[in-house]
Amino acid sequence: MTTVTPEPQSEPPAVRKPRPFEGWGTAAARGLSAAASALIALTGKAFGEVRERGTSAYGEFQARPEHARYRAYAFGSYGLLVVVTLLAQLYSTNALGVYVRVQKVDLPNVTEVFIRNDSQKPWKNVKVTLNGIYGYQILELKPGAHILLPVTRFAVFDGSGHPTYPPRNVPAKELAIDCDSGHSETELLP
Repeated sequence: MTTVTPEPQSEPPAVRKPRPFEGWGTAAARGLSAAASALIALTGKAFGEVRERGTSAYGEFQARPEHARYRAYAFGSYGLLVVVTLLAQLYSTNALGVYVRVQKVDLPNVTEVFIRNDSQKPWKNVKVTLNGIYGYQILELKPGAHILLPVTRFAVFDGSGHPTYPPRNVPAKELAIDCDSGHSETELLP
C-alpha cells in the first residue's frame, strides 16, 4: 500500500499594499525637468532678443556722425563720474556712526574723551578701550546720547579685580568701541 502524502498547500501570493506617496518622487523630478527646460527656453529667447537689439543699436550708433558719437561718449563719461562721486560721498568707514573728540582741560589738568552715538539705534553692552589698554563699560548708549569721560575713569583690572587707573594727562592715541551693533576703531589726533 502506498501512502500518498498531501502536498502542502501554498498560500496565495501576498498582495502588496500601495505605499503612500509612492511614485511622487518620479513625478516631482519630471516636473522639475520640464520647468528647467521651459526656463532655459524662455531665457534663451529673451537674451537672444537682447543680443539682436544690442547689435542693431550698436550698428545705428556707429552709423551716426562722428560728432554725435563723441557727444555720447562725453555724456556717458560725465554720468559715470557723477555716479562714482555719489558713491564715494555715501560710503562711510564709520560703521557704528560714532563721533569721538578728545579734549584737554587745563584746570584740572586732565584729558577728556567725548563719545556720541550718531546712529539711529541704541548701542547695548558698550565697551570702550583707550590706547588698547584701559577699558570702560556702559550698559546702553541711546541714539543722539553722549558720554564725556575723563581718562581717569578708564581702568585696567588685575586678577583679583583691583583697578589700575591711567595718569590724568595720559595721551589718548586710539579708541576702540565694541557693542552689540559692531566695532569701531578711531585714531585720535593730539
